[in-house]
Order: sequence, then C-alpha cells, then structure tokens
Amino acid sequence: MERFIQRIAKKAGDAVLEKFGKFGVHYLKSEHRGDAVTKADLIADKIITSAIKKTYPSHGIISEESGRTREDAEYVWITDPIDGTFNFATSVPLFGVMVALARKGIVELSAIYLPTTKEFFFAKRGKGSFLNGKKIHCSRVTDFTVSAGIGPTWLRPRAIKFMSRLLKHSENMNVMFNGYGSIAVDAAYMAAGRRDWFVGFGAHVHDYAPISLLMKESGCRISNAKGRPWTILDTEIVAANPTLHKQLLKLTKNV
Repeated sequence: MERFIQRIAKKAGDAVLEKFGKFGVHYLKSEHRGDAVTKADLIADKIITSAIKKTYPSHGIISEESGRTREDAEYVWITDPIDGTFNFATSVPLFGVMVALARKGIVELSAIYLPTTKEFFFAKRGKGSFLNGKKIHCSRVTDFTVSAGIGPTWLRPRAIKFMSRLLKHSENMNVMFNGYGSIAVDAAYMAAGRRDWFVGFGAHVHDYAPISLLMKESGCRISNAKGRPWTILDTEIVAANPTLHKQLLKLTKNV
C-alpha cells in the first residue's frame, strides 16, 4: 500500500502539472470563486479513484470531487485531487495532490505531492514523516511571541473569531501569520519546519486527513480546537510542537 499511495499521488500530480497554466475554472461548487473546479481536478480524481477501485475494489473512497463510496469499509482512501485549485486556476504554483489511507477511522498513510517544486511528502503512522525520502521534523520554536504560523484560508465566523483573538494576543509581539491558499502546501511547509504552527477551521475530512498524519509524524501535537486528540470527524485542527500547542489552545478554545 505504501508504494501504491506514493505512485498514484505522483502520477496524478505529474498529470496536473502538464495542465498547469492551460486550464482555468471549469465550474464553481458554490458562489465563492475560491470553491472552484478545473478539468485538471477531474483528471487527477479519475487517476486516483480508478487505480484504487482496480487495485482495492473492497476499499472505500472519500474524494472531494467524486464523492463517497463504501465509506464504512475497513479501509477508506481519502483524497483531494488538487488542493489549492484556485491557485492552480489562476497560475499560482502553490497547490498539491493529497491522498490518505484510513483503517477503521485511523489515518495510516499519507502522501502529499507538490508537483511544481517536485516535493513529495509521505508519512506512515508510527514511522515518521519524510520529504523526498529524508525524515523531517516540525519547528522547534517554543516562543509564541516570535513564531510564524499558518491560519485559516476561509474567513468563516470561527476563523474570524480566532484571528481576532490572535491579533489582540499578538499586540506588541512579532508573530508572523500567513497562508498559501492551499492546505497541502501550508501543512507540508509546517511539517518540514518552515512554519511553526497551523490552525484550521471549517474544512473537511479530505482536507484534514492527509495533513493530520504528516504533521503528527513530524513531531507535532495535533488536536481539535478544544485540545482533544484530533479525529477524522473533527472540522478543525490545531498543530504545533508540544510547547507551542499549549499556547495556541489558549486562543482556540471556545472558538
């Protein structure tokens, strides 16, 4: 399964890269222009889901683009064929292919491929996180006042409340706060220690399942906004090294 997940993520990513700069928005799933689908999303989705159905016909699939099949199966593949579609559609080279495998609700494997930079992130439960085959570790920064974090992309009510708290808490501090328009990129950079913490609200299992294992296996503590261990049923995620994580929970609890 390890080789399989790596192979399909790379194959889908390479196919997407061939279409980069050629496809704009194909249709919108909602009125928000960031909720876009391109033809490349559909191509990548077909590559991933067809391979799973052929190789593991009894497994379930949860895909952002093609929906849910056998989601109560013991093994369920969870995929976002292109995370950062709006970036892709507007020729911003910050997007990724995400695939995860969960067994009985526990994420076992995760693959995130950033095709424009040829960075392949992989995690296996209990075995660590890797970038192009080399083990990675989350940031060791422990002083929140000088940290660099990544926060919510969508300005939903809970995200706005968190950011308001962050701004108030960060007064007279040197906290950096940004995002790249792609959870795949955000989380991969954080797992590699390029950013110090990650907070997300209101996304879906196909957004959070792949990044949860990558960040956890890189040494992060991950939880929901209340501090409880993260599960695939949660719609928010807080991740950082154990010291920063405690500080972040002061801002996310009761959001």
